[in-house]
Amino acid sequence: MAKHIIAVGAIYIDTILTLPHFPAEDEKLRASKYVRRRGGNCGNAFEVLQQLVEDDIKLHLISVFPNRASADYAFIRDSFKVSVDLSLSIHRDNSQVASSCYVFKSQETDSRTIVNYTELKDMQCHEFIDAVCKLSPAQDAFEGWFHFEGRTPDTLVECVKELRLIPQYSGFKISVELENPSRVGLELVAAEADAVFFSRAWAEARGFKSAVECLKQNMAATKEHALLCCTWGAAGASAVQKDGGEGIWCSVPAWKPELENQSVVDTVGAGDTFIAGMLCGHCCQTSCWSLEQKLKYATDLAGRKVYEEGFAELS
Repeated sequence: MAKHIIAVGAIYIDTILTLPHFPAEDEKLRASKYVRRRGGNCGNAFEVLQQLVEDDIKLHLISVFPNRASADYAFIRDSFKVSVDLSLSIHRDNSQVASSCYVFKSQETDSRTIVNYTELKDMQCHEFIDAVCKLSPAQDAFEGWFHFEGRTPDTLVECVKELRLIPQYSGFKISVELENPSRVGLELVAAEADAVFFSRAWAEARGFKSAVECLKQNMAATKEHALLCCTWGAAGASAVQKDGGEGIWCSVPAWKPELENQSVVDTVGAGDTFIAGMLCGHCCQTSCWSLEQKLKYATDLAGRKVYEEGFAELS
């Protein structure tokens, strides 16, 4: 039986400008580099996953797009390999413009500032359920994984609860990413998920000083046997698999290049790369790798990503 990984989240067209420093108000500044590429958390994760998985893993993306005939949708569609199925996605026929993301990278501070814009109405639960029912006719048995970008908590909680009621998906695992600190209520989605990915930004905004502290404080609010992961930049990552007791714990350091003078190139999408690594480990190496091996694989993959532009050769 083929396995399916279905990612649900926004897809953006990223415009990335590398600047000598972040501009002051009213300052005129020339960028040293310009990149335009498809982005968004789930899109980035699939950009990596399509390099890693075999043909028996089917990748499906559910997102909200502009009109099928628009130039922006053509740009996004053509940016994926044929192994990523976009047919379940939702189109807003009255819009020609995809969600947009503008990233300003400062060479002076090695930081990034991100500005998003979208005119596309967010996905509604009934649209999501219609999409997944197209993938799985009533007579078919499926197995695999749903991963949700943490965007609209009320809608996502409803989607997850409705998804649990569809018999064909009873064997699927469900994961959610808690990344953006400003999105209040994502804890309600995390409580329904089989796996939860916490970002450092989300954890620090709630007062946690380390990945382990974040995981310990959130264990009680998650499902029995849930997997919790938290990345912490240069400090590596930690994970716990709940087992009814204290849980199975592991922590791994961040990957570092052999050349000490090698510089960080592109941190955009490092967290998405980590999630891709964990999904690959859990869907492709279910019984072969320990939790520590999966965590190390994902952390190393994310570490290597920041030393290259984009995601082209992470496999």
